Amino acid sequence: MNEENYQKLLAKMQDSLRRKVEARNIKYASEEDLKDEIYEAIEAVNERRRFEATPSIPFETQYSSLIVKLALSSITKYGAEGEKAHSENGISRTYDNASEYPESLLGRIVPLAKAR
Repeated sequence: MNEENYQKLLAKMQDSLRRKVEARNIKYASEEDLKDEIYEAIEAVNERRRFEATPSIPFETQYSSLIVKLALSSITKYGAEGEKAHSENGISRTYDNASEYPESLLGRIVPLAKAR
């Protein structure tokens, strides 16, 4: 995949994230927020995967849908970052860790083995 195709995939991922945000009636996330969240999720995946990004290969494409899910997870926590428990009007929230991303999503990333 070349750089132009990565740019198209990034735009597609941002569109997917935008649709998911709109479907949840989230009004507080701007286009810049969406883009930033995608890039931060890419960094989190690369770090967990131990993948060294290059300008021509910024991330592994098999993780594109997971990146969108991670970005959405982060956006839905705006204003409640690191929340461990919260109950209000019959709604309860508990995040499974203090991380920006839930371990249930991060656990889907298979780390690369490093040869000695």
